[in-house]
Amino acid sequence: MTEVLNKLKMRLPAILLLAATLLFWSNYDPCRPYGPVLLETATLADAAYVEGDCRETNSVFMLTRSEGGTIPAVGFKLPDVSNYRMLRLRGRLRAESVVPGEYEFDSARVTLVQRDKSGRVVARFDEDAHGSGTFKWTKFLNDYYVHRGVEQVEVLLTQQGQSGTALFDSVEVRPVRFKGRTHWIKYAFAAAWLILGIFYFPRCRLHTRKLRHLILLNVILILVGILLPTRVIQRGIHEMNQLISCVQVKDFPAGMQFVTAGPAFDLPLHFEDTVGRSKGHFILFGSLSFLVLLSGALEGQPRSYYFKVAFDVLLFGAITEALQYLTPDRTVDMADMLCNAYGMLTAMVLFIFVKTLWRNSARWNVGKTN
Repeated sequence: MTEVLNKLKMRLPAILLLAATLLFWSNYDPCRPYGPVLLETATLADAAYVEGDCRETNSVFMLTRSEGGTIPAVGFKLPDVSNYRMLRLRGRLRAESVVPGEYEFDSARVTLVQRDKSGRVVARFDEDAHGSGTFKWTKFLNDYYVHRGVEQVEVLLTQQGQSGTALFDSVEVRPVRFKGRTHWIKYAFAAAWLILGIFYFPRCRLHTRKLRHLILLNVILILVGILLPTRVIQRGIHEMNQLISCVQVKDFPAGMQFVTAGPAFDLPLHFEDTVGRSKGHFILFGSLSFLVLLSGALEGQPRSYYFKVAFDVLLFGAITEALQYLTPDRTVDMADMLCNAYGMLTAMVLFIFVKTLWRNSARWNVGKTN
């Protein structure tokens, strides 16, 4: 028990800084308004196009789809946004008996689309906010960088579930920019995490592990991955989908913001969707867990070492996700944390399986020799 308390005490600074990072940035608005509101108190008369069963009362949009019916959609084209760097999309979403489609994001949803001069889609954020089932009014808020060459931005309200009604209220888009002190606060948090990383490097004996070079390389890949811009991550996901063609999942943009999971829960579909949109998290944290476990086995660590590895990998995953608050255009996503855990659990099961096979093979060889 004393040993467990000592190990927990050693990790206490990281846990406290993690809690401070999550609490501060989840309650701090890093942006301020910068320009006129581009969409506010809109009506159906303001829409660029309307499809399906769509109604509006006092700027509250009600989109209803019957079983097998036309997907209702309301689209708004924003005025010129070429002079702005960031746009904030906010509003409220409510669902009444929305039955999700093949994927859980095939439901009530808000979509932000960026197009260039020729009308080609430059960036499309399909999963800004979506939800299924029945839930009360839920707020959503997302900030997006305006990509270079963008001439037109559209906001699309849809109900892509199999049936049910989606309601949208107070949908607003306005330009924003970072507050002057935001960057300095980020620098302070980044410095604190850097100092903590230097402190933990010798304490965790990363330089003495049997597979230290592979483990450090894996850690560096994870840290570099969380600092890359969203567009690079999205391009990487696209290339990975082409390389891993055996994984039949849809390409998911980064930064998905869930509103609700709905009343139903399909574990295989949930696992497929989560891993499908965060394959990088699944692979990197899975490989990190496997390497640390294998290194521990080569060092002669006891079985209790498995629990330590699981805790440390989950803690490291939460820290790396929290660090995305300090990056320019990344968002903290609970689904990524789940994917980290799935990668760790898969690696642990694979390691136990391989270790069992190795032991059985060794015993068979000893018995054959005798």
